[in-house]
Amino acid sequence: MSKIKKVSLKDADRFVLNKKLWGFDAYDAEVYAQIAYDEQGFKIKFTIGESNPFIEKKQHFEEVCEDSCVEFFVNFTPKQSDKYINFEVNAAGVMYAAIGTDRYNNSFLQLEEIEGLNIHTEIKEEYWTVSYEISYELIKKYYPYFDIKQCDYILGNLYKCGSKTAYRHYLSYFEVGTEKPDFHRPEYFGKLIVVGQESVVR
Repeated sequence: MSKIKKVSLKDADRFVLNKKLWGFDAYDAEVYAQIAYDEQGFKIKFTIGESNPFIEKKQHFEEVCEDSCVEFFVNFTPKQSDKYINFEVNAAGVMYAAIGTDRYNNSFLQLEEIEGLNIHTEIKEEYWTVSYEISYELIKKYYPYFDIKQCDYILGNLYKCGSKTAYRHYLSYFEVGTEKPDFHRPEYFGKLIVVGQESVVR
């Protein structure tokens, strides 16, 4: 099982998104995420083996899930809260991000909070990447009980989608058991294990 460690992002474990959901099987690109942490926060990078990613949305808070999009849904203190943040970003670095208990009961993050994630994208001939940073300061604003020193796991899922791309697709790290496309189902989130610094083998 892949784990979140206190290492450089390039050395982080790979979370491979290989669950093809809801019968959309034509999309065959390799997709994986890497997550690490340091003294400032969590860092995440997605690598998508997809050429010419579809980009239509140009402003934060637009429906980027219609574009070539990767998503990180996460609850940082599942023992104290049932709220999760959905970070959704397309290949242009445009993000949709909100916090709540489901798709109907949530509120957007602030624009300056999204800008503070330091989103970086890179589009190559055969793949593209997106990375960003989630600071502990931001996490503690929404999860006051969070303490990285006491954190043994977070709860969430990782997704790749594109509802208006040439091959409509939905991929995930953990399985999602709904009949129709719906990522906003925290009952299908899984544990993403956070390894303490003393446990990381150098």
